[in-house]
Amino acid sequence: MTGSEPLRWGILSTARITDELLPGFAALEAAELTAVASRDAERAAAFAEQNGIPRSHGSYEALIEDEAVDCLYVPLPNALHGEWTRAALQAGKHVLCEKPLAPTAEEARELFDLAEDRGLVLMEAFMYRHHPKTKALREVVAGGRIGEPRVVRMRFHFRVEDPATDIRYSAPLAGGALRDVGCYCVSMSGYLLGGAPTEVTATARMAESGVEETFAATMRFGDGTLAVFDCGMQSPLDIGVEVLGSEGRASVETPWYPHLEPASVEVDAGGRRESVATPGANPYQLEIENFCAAVRGEAEIEIGREETLRNLETIERLLAALQAQERQPA
Repeated sequence: MTGSEPLRWGILSTARITDELLPGFAALEAAELTAVASRDAERAAAFAEQNGIPRSHGSYEALIEDEAVDCLYVPLPNALHGEWTRAALQAGKHVLCEKPLAPTAEEARELFDLAEDRGLVLMEAFMYRHHPKTKALREVVAGGRIGEPRVVRMRFHFRVEDPATDIRYSAPLAGGALRDVGCYCVSMSGYLLGGAPTEVTATARMAESGVEETFAATMRFGDGTLAVFDCGMQSPLDIGVEVLGSEGRASVETPWYPHLEPASVEVDAGGRRESVATPGANPYQLEIENFCAAVRGEAEIEIGREETLRNLETIERLLAALQAQERQPA
C-alpha cells in the first residue's frame, strides 16, 4: 500500500493500555484512529466520545468487519490474541498485537503464515524496541565499548492492585509474571545477544490462581554469555538493565519505559563514566509510525517473525524448566 492518505486504525478494546497509544496516534499524519470496539456498546461509545474517535462498535466482530478500517491494534488478554488476530487477518486487516503475540510459538507461527498468505503486515507490539535508548544500548554493546559481554542483568517488577480481578492473575487467560513483564527481559536479552539461549533454568513464587507471581531465570547463550532476570507482580516498581562486559558495564535505568528520564545509556569503561544521550521520543508513536511505513512498503517492521518466534520459544522453554524444577523432590 502506498499513498499520502493516512492509514485508518481501529482498536479492538478499551483496555487501559489504549490510553498510552492515543498521543501517538494524535501526533502522526500517517495514522488516523477512526474506530474503537468493546463488548459493551455504551462503554465503546463513551470511550470514543471522550477521545474524539469518530466511530464505536458494540462488538469486536463489528469492528473487524468495518470496511473503513485498514489496521487493527489488539490489546486483549494474552489467551485471546490468537483468536482475534486471526479473525482480523482473515478480514483483510493489518494487525499490531500486544505482546506476547500468542501464548505459544506454534500459534504465532500460524498467524504469521496467514498474514503472509494474505499479504498483510503482522507485528508484535513491544514498544520499547522502537526507542532510540534501546538502540543506543545495543550499539554500545555491539560496538565493543565494554569489551565482550559477560552477563546481562534485568528486572521488571510492579504491583497489581487487585489480583482477584486482574486478568494477569488468570491461568486460563495465559497470565503470569513471565508473559506479562518477564517477556521484556527475554526480548532484551535476545536483542542484545543476537539469538536464543542454549540453556535455561527457572524458579518462581506461584499465586493461588496458578500463575507465577514472581519469576526468576538464568539463560546461557552459545558464547557463554549469561542473561539473568527477575520479574514480578507484587512489588513496588523496580526496573533496569545492566550489561557487564570484560572491560566495563552499560546500564539503562528505565528500559521498559524508555521515554522516561534519565534519557541516556550509562557507560562505565576504562576508568571513565559517560552518559550517552538519547532522544525522549514517544515509543508508542515510533511503533505506530514503523508499522504504517511497513504497510506502505516504505520500511521493514522493527520486530519481525523470526524475533517473535524466538522469544515465544524461549518463554515456553522457561515455563517447561519451571515445571521440571517444581517436580523435583524437596
